[in-house]
Amino acid sequence: MRSSIFTMLHETTLLIPAPIQAAMVAHCLREAPLECCGVLGGNGRTVDSFYPLRNAKQSETRYEADATEVIRAVVELRGRGAEFVAIYHSHPKWQAVPSQTDLNENHYGDLPRIIVSLLGETPEVRAWRLDPENYEEIPVTVVPTQVEPTAGTG
Repeated sequence: MRSSIFTMLHETTLLIPAPIQAAMVAHCLREAPLECCGVLGGNGRTVDSFYPLRNAKQSETRYEADATEVIRAVVELRGRGAEFVAIYHSHPKWQAVPSQTDLNENHYGDLPRIIVSLLGETPEVRAWRLDPENYEEIPVTVVPTQVEPTAGTG
């Protein structure tokens, strides 16, 4: 029984290298007070790259990733045998929990959504699995590493 619980936790926990999480948070801070967005790439639940994307809405309360940049990220990831591991966006003036808009505009099914709240003194990073009516938090483990983050062309 213990091994199945460990396996289940491992399969749902996002593993994000510290430099990539720091780069993602820095992107969110740079774009404030606008919401920002991007994707994390890798395999399974293990992140190895990030792709900061332009918010086509240029809004403080909404985001829409630039379609051309999303396609570029997909092509680059597929070219190295990787995929989207998570989508991230910021909440410059709100908690790191999904809004009703986040639920309504979830076009990627079970793909984890990371929300970076800039509400407090220190940014808060939380991950979620969304469905049209609800959300469930996903554990995130920040993995210390000396490797510099791989940034996509987005």
